Amino acid sequence: MLSTALNRSLMAAARGSGKRAAARYLSTVEVESSKVTDSKGRVDPMQVFDQIDTNGDGVLSRDEFKVAVEKMNYDDLLKIKDSLSRNELSFNPTADEDKSLEATHASVIGRRMTVTAEVAISKIFPAGFGWQTAAYFAENAGLEATDLSFFVSTAVGDGIGVCLGHTTYMAVKKAVTSNKEIDVGRELQVGVMLGSAAMCSGGIWQPTVNALQSAGWEFTNSVIATGGVCTLAFFTGLRLARLAYSPIFEGVEEGTYANLKADAALSVAVGGAAGCFLGTDVSYGAANWMGSAIGIQETYSPGLASAVAGTSTMLGFGVVQTGENLVYAKDKCWVD
Repeated sequence: MLSTALNRSLMAAARGSGKRAAARYLSTVEVESSKVTDSKGRVDPMQVFDQIDTNGDGVLSRDEFKVAVEKMNYDDLLKIKDSLSRNELSFNPTADEDKSLEATHASVIGRRMTVTAEVAISKIFPAGFGWQTAAYFAENAGLEATDLSFFVSTAVGDGIGVCLGHTTYMAVKKAVTSNKEIDVGRELQVGVMLGSAAMCSGGIWQPTVNALQSAGWEFTNSVIATGGVCTLAFFTGLRLARLAYSPIFEGVEEGTYANLKADAALSVAVGGAAGCFLGTDVSYGAANWMGSAIGIQETYSPGLASAVAGTSTMLGFGVVQTGENLVYAKDKCWVD
């Protein structure tokens, strides 16, 4: 809400005074570092807003905006902009002094692919692995793929896989890199948020596939439709998780327009994972053009089947996210 109000105020000021005049003015003002930056010099846009919103109504007036501009220089505004397409999984959730404003296109793509690989390994593979493992136990317990209990079981398996995968990966990363900025407790909270969202997409996957098969949809259209449904389910779960957890979890940011955009782009990539997961279903026969690579055969052991399932989700996520990495402008993609 606050960032949305700040954006509205920024646009109003630009319309009122003109972009050229604003740019000249911004280049000459001084920033009060002790008030709007932390010990590492990082600018927190919400601290700037709270400092300037003197009446606390959540909206900046023209006079308050003028004071806000006087508190920072042009580079500080760039850093604030740099933080407005982020969520908890981004490479750089808050703007900092180590991230160059002059990054080349090649370095941006390289960094995006690194984050994509980390997310795929730590969360997307465990999601597919957890879903398939839960399905194995559910089937052995006598549940059918049309039972509500089966849907719930696979949803829980998906969510646990994401939560444990994320938390374990971050704990290992902290141990290996000695990165003191990684707080495993906070990462567990992020894992719970992501796992909750994954339960929504994981739980809706099987009933969606069942419905499409009953309607006689062919494989490729089913892949697209399943991915679309799971995209909406994951996004809805993620936004509801923010609403539920942000008041009690320090590691979960409340819903903002900035992380709404980031969550939406992440959800599309997760939808790609869900769509590709359909490739493990060999019941489509020759129509399943992914079956030869990621089809789960009846002769597979439970462990191998789960590993193939995780590989399929990781593959689908990687393809869609690579597309986002190539298309999005610098500082506009959620992985930045």
